[in-house]
Amino acid sequence: MSTITPASGGLPATEGPANNFEGVRAKLASLQAAADALQEHAELLRARMDLNANAARQLMDLCAAAGVVASHTGRIADISAMFARVAGRAGQVVTDTDAMGTAAGHVVTQHRAEYGGIHTASTSSPVPQGKPGFYRVV
Repeated sequence: MSTITPASGGLPATEGPANNFEGVRAKLASLQAAADALQEHAELLRARMDLNANAARQLMDLCAAAGVVASHTGRIADISAMFARVAGRAGQVVTDTDAMGTAAGHVVTQHRAEYGGIHTASTSSPVPQGKPGFYRVV
């Protein structure tokens, strides 16, 4: 089973050229990709925990049929319930990360719709454009 590793050093810059149109677009796309990756990992975890809960339930039934001490079968039932709880929480993470990925996709689309034309116009011109804040909005 894979492990979750912290995002150390792979974070995008937040100043200067990183805040231009392409930099913001890249950061938003990175957020969407991270949400999708987390969703996939949570789905795998949920499936694994469902399998474990079912296996524990089957073991509990077999132990009960074999006449194993009730305290042992009770502990196996508790373990099965815990696996089921983890699976339920992982399902909630799947739902939340799906919403986050969808929202990030909408932000990417809105960002492109609002600033894409300005970016295209400024990059297609051979004349250097003024820095942000140079032009006064009337």
